[in-house]
Amino acid sequence: MDEQGGRNRWPPAIGSMQTRAELLQALEAYRRGIAEAPVVCKWVAQPTAMTRGDAPIVRPGGFGAEFRNGEPEASDAGGALTFVASTGEVDRHGDTVALDGWKLDEYRQNPVVLWAHDYRKPAIGLTEAIWNNGRALLARMHFAPTGFAKEVEGLYRQGYQRGVSVGFRPVRFEERRDLRSGAFLGIQFLEHELLEISAVPVPANSQALLKVGHREVSSREGEAGTAAAIVSLLRQWRGTVLAAW
Repeated sequence: MDEQGGRNRWPPAIGSMQTRAELLQALEAYRRGIAEAPVVCKWVAQPTAMTRGDAPIVRPGGFGAEFRNGEPEASDAGGALTFVASTGEVDRHGDTVALDGWKLDEYRQNPVVLWAHDYRKPAIGLTEAIWNNGRALLARMHFAPTGFAKEVEGLYRQGYQRGVSVGFRPVRFEERRDLRSGAFLGIQFLEHELLEISAVPVPANSQALLKVGHREVSSREGEAGTAAAIVSLLRQWRGTVLAAW
């Protein structure tokens, strides 16, 4: 009970207010059918849960990501950034979020990017395309033309920040337990509705990071440079052999 004698409510939907124990309590209440599904936010500040009453539920809107044959179009010249939003690996909370369990249809209608799961603040960007490549859930994002959003975008582009985090409503889940001891390890989220993706300093999933395009290009350039160096050495060797003849 709260100080006014009313029913306990989750704190405001800011994504950093609940403890791990409260999240597990909320999931159990949902499993028993006595509460709404909490909103789970996968970042490291604090494991969190929010009620659907506090957090806006994504509903169809006017924007939809464009796809061709199930894959996103190539990045345009506007500078969109591509992120690994989630994988199926065990995260820092001891949980797993099944890659094949994502429900994305509603998110594609309202593909918001938030700062640190703060549902009270305006979005700082949007996801123009989101897709599952069999290894990870990937998202290509644009940041809004506002001062704070551009500041966050600059942190990514300059390498000061790389992480993102998913906020979702669990549909099906079960406990992860040690096969020998039966000790509780975490939660296996089996089916889940994506609500938003947030820019965060430290994600719960260590692989939920910016895909740094210039590093990929540098790698290709490095391979090309190595090949060019080999060709140059072969030409020099051939010139030396011919001169000896």
